[in-house]
Amino acid sequence: MFSHSFLAGVIQSNQDLSQASLATRILIGRLRIEIRNTPTLLEAKIEELADFAKANAFAADDLAKMPR
Repeated sequence: MFSHSFLAGVIQSNQDLSQASLATRILIGRLRIEIRNTPTLLEAKIEELADFAKANAFAADDLAKMPR
């Protein structure tokens, strides 16, 4: 669905999320904080974001609208 590098970029960036749904903003915000605190969790958090997008069509739409 989304490339590994794209999802890593979403999590590691400070990209504006204001156009995303509340649930997507909350999840990505939490993932960003967790990665800042423990960078070794990046792979697990990428997987978490990918699973969230697979399970929720709105999240997949939110991610699709983000610049690459």
